[in-house]
Amino acid sequence: MQNKWRSAFKGRMVPSGVFLRHQQWKELLIFISFLLLAFIFWFLQTLQQEYEQRIELPVHYRNIPADWVLSDRNPEFISVSIKEKGSLLLYYLWNTRSHSIDISVSGLSPSSDTTLLITNRMLETELSKHFSASTSILSFEPREMELAYDLLSNKLLPVTAQVSIVTKPGFQISGNITVSAAEMRFFGSYKALSGLKEVKTKPVTLENVSKTTELTVPLELPEGIKPEIETVNLIIPVEEFTEKKLKLPVLCTDMPDNYALRLFPSSVEVTCYIPLSQFRELTEDKLEIALPFYVFEAYQATGKIPVRLTRKPHYVTNPVISPKELEFIIEHHD
Repeated sequence: MQNKWRSAFKGRMVPSGVFLRHQQWKELLIFISFLLLAFIFWFLQTLQQEYEQRIELPVHYRNIPADWVLSDRNPEFISVSIKEKGSLLLYYLWNTRSHSIDISVSGLSPSSDTTLLITNRMLETELSKHFSASTSILSFEPREMELAYDLLSNKLLPVTAQVSIVTKPGFQISGNITVSAAEMRFFGSYKALSGLKEVKTKPVTLENVSKTTELTVPLELPEGIKPEIETVNLIIPVEEFTEKKLKLPVLCTDMPDNYALRLFPSSVEVTCYIPLSQFRELTEDKLEIALPFYVFEAYQATGKIPVRLTRKPHYVTNPVISPKELEFIIEHHD
């Protein structure tokens, strides 16, 4: 019986080498844990101490008049020396890019014909908005700034829409595309503006359109050109179209008294494609086929003349005339 227990116990025994390695790892982990805790306590204590640090804050200029261009020589950063606890210093260093110094151009006093003065007090006021009340601002550079700018030439130019539109079957554009600012004043150097005849919107592509569409579109600006406003509104009128057929007489104008004109036939059928909203408005008196007598004389050798609408509303598109040409006879009476 004892032999059986011994053999069972012997099968469960851990080898001494494995036990030692396990013990060593355990001691190493305990050591690393204490070392990490010591580092954390040291780091937390360090963050509570005060330090001096110089950081750079980006400068953003706003409310710039449309006919101004700022010089490339204007400062892009303000270098600030501060004193603060380590925890806040880390925050400032990580967030300098997202906390720019905003300087409004409007209201600045001119220091010359093309420069504005940003005083030491203005800079101090702006800087104080970006730091905690406990932060000491030791110094900053530049102490004052002269904001340099140039006046631009300007030119009044038409604004045209670049629109590619595909409507649903049975629908069409029912009028001109309206631009909210059909004309606009643009600013730039004289050289850049002199060859400019118009400014277009950025290209817009619309598909499967079945109603009037309004959208805001940015301008496609040449390099060095500034607009009064950056975007325009476009109104694209789209309606369902239908077909309407009307019968019209063919008239001859300026015919001498001693001549007579016979047409075969004397009238034609006109098929018009119009917006559904204009169906009742379109009547025979809105259309006309009136050809001068000299045109008939020009075709007298063949005795056939092509006909076309000489008056129609703007909403009538692609009119189809049947027949397309008429036979005629000119008779002369003494």
